[in-house]
Amino acid sequence: MDLEPKDMAPENEDLPDIPIIELEGEQYEVIDTVTVDGKNYVALLPFEELDSEQEEEEFTILEILDDPSDEENCTLKTIDDEELYERIGDAFLKKFEMYDEDE
Repeated sequence: MDLEPKDMAPENEDLPDIPIIELEGEQYEVIDTVTVDGKNYVALLPFEELDSEQEEEEFTILEILDDPSDEENCTLKTIDDEELYERIGDAFLKKFEMYDEDE
């Protein structure tokens, strides 16, 4: 999968810059990155309005195969190992909890 950054957010100095990427015709928000066992991973959410009945949305995790600092030419890979996927998901959840504590 190729990572194609899209600058779609309106410019507003009060809002954080959230990277938007397109994968196979669908747009995703880059939520965060984490390193587990020396490999880099990215958490993505579909870029769409949340339904009022929808409380939380699950994020997708992909492995970053190339240099994460090269945002324009990054290759992402799905994670087939279910146990590894859960470990990475737990690492993201712990990181997200730290953000909540800081607020």
